[in-house]
Amino acid sequence: MSEMSKLQDFTVKLLKWWNPCRFDYPWRKTSDPYKILVSEFMLRKTTRKQVSEIYNDFFSRYATVRALYVADVESIENIIRPLGMQHVRAVALKKLAEIVVKEHDEKIPAEKHLLEKLPGVGAYIANAVLCLAYGKDVPLLDTNVLRVMKRVFSLKSSRKRVRDDPKMWKAVSFLIPKNRARDFNLAMLDFAAFICLPKKPKCIICPMQAICDYGLNYLRQCKTGNFIERH
Repeated sequence: MSEMSKLQDFTVKLLKWWNPCRFDYPWRKTSDPYKILVSEFMLRKTTRKQVSEIYNDFFSRYATVRALYVADVESIENIIRPLGMQHVRAVALKKLAEIVVKEHDEKIPAEKHLLEKLPGVGAYIANAVLCLAYGKDVPLLDTNVLRVMKRVFSLKSSRKRVRDDPKMWKAVSFLIPKNRARDFNLAMLDFAAFICLPKKPKCIICPMQAICDYGLNYLRQCKTGNFIERH
């Protein structure tokens, strides 16, 4: 199989796997850039389940960025306490809201360079807003997506922080079908979370089994009883 065919096959298999088993978290049911920005902000260093459990309460109290801006830190802390680091998160969320209100007329920017100027917003969160709220064909690249790319395509980076490697961002971007970035990015995140796990990946039931460099090696060595898991 040529490299181009493998790239195309990966995307087809990924979306085919994802369509019947997608996970509809509450922040995936909206295109509101404010809700998406805050949700992505809260998802750092916590779990999807924890954010899901406070999502409705949070946005019923702070339905707009102005409502979050005028809220006191303690009240924000009380709602997001289950996420951990509640004081740090609350202060950061209030500061983010303040800048959006004062510098952007209460509108979440639709330009990456402006999003990345917001406190606590890096390339990943900026692209999440651009993709999920504004429909832009941009990639999402985190540790989990990197793991998938490394295993399937044997991609390597010389960067100390691989997430900052433009080559890796470009590689993921190349896989995105035109006008389907949202589906592709969410599928990659779900695939990494439920199939291509950090430890004990589910290679036996993986839809990429026939094209994944890691998976092919896993199956080959399992037959001989010599498999040693490497990440």
